[in-house]
Amino acid sequence: MSNVTNRHPIPPEVRRACLMLGLKAENLTAEAVMHTWEKKLLADDQAEEVDANTAWFMNAAKDALVIWLDATR
Repeated sequence: MSNVTNRHPIPPEVRRACLMLGLKAENLTAEAVMHTWEKKLLADDQAEEVDANTAWFMNAAKDALVIWLDATR
């Protein structure tokens, strides 16, 4: 898939979601979002139980990024 940011400006909420998951908005793909989200949840889960607020924000960030990527195809 070609770089979506070459065709569409990146909204502030997408940049915030990227920061939450530790992704770069310029290199965003749905696969990278899902992989990083899963890896972060599992890594946090291994260390200690994931705080409900943290899990909610990570899930919301993942959802926002996937929806934006789908809308910009």
